[in-house]
Amino acid sequence: MKIQITKRINSEPNVKDIIFLPVKRLCLLILVALFVQLWQHTDVVAVETTLRCGSSLVSIGDTTAKVFEKCGEPTNESRWEEGHNTYISKIYDYEKERYQLPELIKGPILMELWTYDLGSNKLIRYLHFANGRLIRIETGERGGK
Repeated sequence: MKIQITKRINSEPNVKDIIFLPVKRLCLLILVALFVQLWQHTDVVAVETTLRCGSSLVSIGDTTAKVFEKCGEPTNESRWEEGHNTYISKIYDYEKERYQLPELIKGPILMELWTYDLGSNKLIRYLHFANGRLIRIETGERGGK
């Protein structure tokens, strides 16, 4: 006696697969294209807490005088004023991993950006100051000196 097992194979494609599979692929393709586009046009900037200048270290919270003493004359320097009678909380406390509590500043905040181009073998450093205190250190592209 021979037992014959038959399996019914649905030869008709599922309607969901016909409609949604190409849409899913198109959406994925669009997302990948957007990601690549954004990635190509985003400047990658690393934020640091310290900067080594020779044998000295400059840290967040240092004054402009202390940074000038340790690192010397910046390659480029720009100054501007922001806000009047405003709160600032731009100093980031890296140990507690949060910004310090805001403090009320009467009058304008003097902002400064010092750029140090340390040479073609090193990366450019951007130092941001608010009212004479270092609030941020960024690392940019390779130097061109």
